[in-house]
Amino acid sequence: MVLQKFIRALNPVELLRRDFFIYIIIGLLCGGVAVIFHLSILLVFDTLRAYQNQQTPWSMLALMVISPAIGGLFIGLIIQYVEPRAAGGGIPQTKEAYWNNNGILTIKEAFWRFILTVISIGSGGSLGREGPTVHLCASVASQVGQWLKLRKETFQLMIPVGMGAGLAAAFNTPLAAITFVIEEVLLHDYKAKAIGGIIFAAVTAAAVERIILGSNPVYVVHLLPFNIDWWMLICLPIGVLGGISAHIFVTGLLHSRIRFQNWQQCPNWGKPAVGGLAMGMTGTMIFVTTGHDGMFGLGYDDFTDTLSGNIFGITLIILFAGKIIATILSFSSGGSGGIIAPSLYIGMMLGGSVGSLLVHSFDLSNNIVGGAALLGMGAFFAGAIRVPFTSVLLVYEITGNYSLILPLMFGNMLAYNIAERLRPTPLHEALLIQNDIHLHYHSSSKKW
Repeated sequence: MVLQKFIRALNPVELLRRDFFIYIIIGLLCGGVAVIFHLSILLVFDTLRAYQNQQTPWSMLALMVISPAIGGLFIGLIIQYVEPRAAGGGIPQTKEAYWNNNGILTIKEAFWRFILTVISIGSGGSLGREGPTVHLCASVASQVGQWLKLRKETFQLMIPVGMGAGLAAAFNTPLAAITFVIEEVLLHDYKAKAIGGIIFAAVTAAAVERIILGSNPVYVVHLLPFNIDWWMLICLPIGVLGGISAHIFVTGLLHSRIRFQNWQQCPNWGKPAVGGLAMGMTGTMIFVTTGHDGMFGLGYDDFTDTLSGNIFGITLIILFAGKIIATILSFSSGGSGGIIAPSLYIGMMLGGSVGSLLVHSFDLSNNIVGGAALLGMGAFFAGAIRVPFTSVLLVYEITGNYSLILPLMFGNMLAYNIAERLRPTPLHEALLIQNDIHLHYHSSSKKW
C-alpha cells in the first residue's frame, strides 16, 4: 500500500494535478527576473559611481549630492503620470493583492516597479532591492496564474509562491524565504498546499540565482567560528537597543511619510526629488566625515568591512545614525525600494558599535566587533520588520555563519518583543493603513 502511494505520487499526472510543474515554472521565471533586476541595479549604480570617481573631488561631491535628486525627479514624474502604485517597497502592495484583490497583480505595475527601483537605487537612493523583488516575482506568479486560468483558490496562492521565490533569489536564502512568507502573509491564513508551492518555487529560484551569480553568501564575511564565551551576553543589550531603535526608526519613517504626503507647497512629482536631494546631502557629509559611501545604494562594501571587523568606534555610530536618516528620506519622500537591506545595515552598525565598546573596554579581539554586528543585524531586523523566525534564518543564510546562532536567537526575540509592545502594528501593515487600506483579515482596524 505504501509503495503504491509512492509510485502514484511520482506519476506525472498526479504531479500536474498538484500544480507541481506550475511551481517549478514560477521558480524558474522568478529566479531569472530577480537576477536581471539585481544586475540592472548594480550596472546603473556602478556606472554612475565610476563616472563620479573620474571627476575632480569637488565635482564628485556635487554629483553625489544631486544624483539621488535627479533620480527622484524621474521617479516622481513616472509615479504621478504613469504608475502611482510603483512607489514604496512593494511588500505592502503584495499583501494587499493577496488579502483584498484575490491575488491579482498586473505586469504593468511590475514593469514600472522594475524601472523605478533601478533608477532609485542606481542613482544612490538609500533603499533595498528585496521588497521590490518580492513584488516583481509575486506579479510574475500572478500573471502565470491568469494565463493558465487557475481556479480561484489555487490562483490566490500564486502570490505567496511568488513572494517566496523572490526573496529566495534576492538574498540566496531559500529557508528564510519560506518562513518570511509564513510570518508576513500566511500567519492569518495557514494553508499546507501553499507551503509546498513556496518550497518548490523558492528552491528553484535560489538554484537559478546560484547557477548564474554563484553560491556564495550575499555578504562576504571573514569571521572565525566562535566558541561559547561570556562576551556573547552582549546579545542582551543589543536586543534591547535593537528593539528600541527599530521602534524609533519605524516611527520616524511613518511620521516623515505623512509629512511629505501632506506637504501642499510642493507638487507630488517633486517630493521624491526633494527627498533625494536631502538624502544626497546627508550621504555626502557622512562620506566626507568617514570615507564610507554606504548611505548610497545597497552599501555592500560596508557590510563586508563591518562584519569582517574592519570598521569600529565612532565611525559605526555615525553610519548607524546616517543610514536611519538617509533611508527615512529616500522612502518617505516617495522613492521606489524596500527597507529590508537598510534595516540589516542599520542593525549591523548598531551591533558593531556595542561590540566596539566591549572590545575597547576589555581589550578583546576585533573579531568580536564583526560578531556583534551580525547579532545587531538580526535584532534590528526582527524589531523593524516583525518576522522573528525569518530574522534568525536570514542572518544565518546570508552570512553563512552558524556559530552565533544561540545569542542571535535570544537577541532577536528580545528586540521583537520590545518593538511589538511599543508599536503593535507591523510596519508594512502600518504603511497600508496610512493609505486608508485595511486588510480583510482584520475584525477591526488598527491605528498606526
